[in-house]
Amino acid sequence: MRVCVEPELVSFREVARGLLARQAPPEWVSFEESRERRRGARREGGADWLAAPVVPRDFLGLAEKVICHREPERWGWLYRVLWRLTHGERSLLTRDADPEVRRLRKLERDVRREMQDVVARVRFRQVSQQGLEAFVAWHAPEHQVVRPVARFLVRRFATLRWSLLTPEASAHWDLDRLTFGPGVAREAVPGGWPEVAPGPSPRECRRCPLHAGATQVVWGEGPAGAALMLVGDAPGGDDDRQGRPFSGEVGWLLEAVLSRAGLRRSAVYLTHVVKHFVGTEPGEAEVQACHPWWEEEVAAVRPRMIVTLGDAATRALQGGGFHSRLNRGQVLPSPWAEGTLATLHPMEVLARTAPRERAESRIHLEADLRAAVAWLRQGQGVRRDLGR
Repeated sequence: MRVCVEPELVSFREVARGLLARQAPPEWVSFEESRERRRGARREGGADWLAAPVVPRDFLGLAEKVICHREPERWGWLYRVLWRLTHGERSLLTRDADPEVRRLRKLERDVRREMQDVVARVRFRQVSQQGLEAFVAWHAPEHQVVRPVARFLVRRFATLRWSLLTPEASAHWDLDRLTFGPGVAREAVPGGWPEVAPGPSPRECRRCPLHAGATQVVWGEGPAGAALMLVGDAPGGDDDRQGRPFSGEVGWLLEAVLSRAGLRRSAVYLTHVVKHFVGTEPGEAEVQACHPWWEEEVAAVRPRMIVTLGDAATRALQGGGFHSRLNRGQVLPSPWAEGTLATLHPMEVLARTAPRERAESRIHLEADLRAAVAWLRQGQGVRRDLGR
């Protein structure tokens, strides 16, 4: 069965809903992507079918990112996972080792990194359009991220008229309404040659000496809009090799502690205040060098609570006089989130050689995460999925 889908979530919603209604298994379906969007009114968002009891809510956040990728097989991969979710494997997205889930998570990470790249590199140029002051930027993104990036830019530049132009699509903010249009060739940008931030991509960051000994930049990962953000000091050796925060033995311990606290990793945003492997606790210079990237992540995720893991992360949020080992477990307000809480880094638990000391440290870490979850669930109208 060959079906046509447009490169947007609402189109996939309509197609997949029809396929599920007909009980069409994934092996019967071949997706073909249409490059033209249908004209006429259509509801944006289309979260009703994804938010229904039979489909976990976090599939929506995953699908929103995956559809922005240029991988041509993504539609079929999404439908295979959706089919499994609605046919007896409701907890599928919590199994990061599953090959099909891992494949979609890889696409999701690619898109998140591309969004961060665009936000960091694009620079707006002032132009005059019909007597009004406006700002224009042109960029050629690797993936189709104009729509999610534009929503972030509206929050960041709400008081400016601006247009973000790319070869395939464009976004326009007129101080009241965000609209989207066709792509614009580079030479057709109003005001002359487009202006893009000079220097390397954030993935090749050269802001501090740390890049010399690092394999790569380790960006954060997790759902946009996550209620809880966990922030460590800096990537470890396993993170540096795998390109994911909290990998290896540290990641296994963190996932176990999160599970005991009633959380799953896929529902939490994980990152570090320093984006390169350091080998020791990062200093103030390294923290300040990576501060712009950390600030962008917080602005994009907008968590209700931030839990800092380790002293460097805690000082980055709370100031130099605040230490996670001395002031841990207290929920405090901050400019970054409604609540912040400092606790131990999982590496501090693993560093304990005496079994009793290690067990006590793990209990402290788990208790602090339980306190964070309890604080979040006390809030009025909390709808974000934190548990299993």
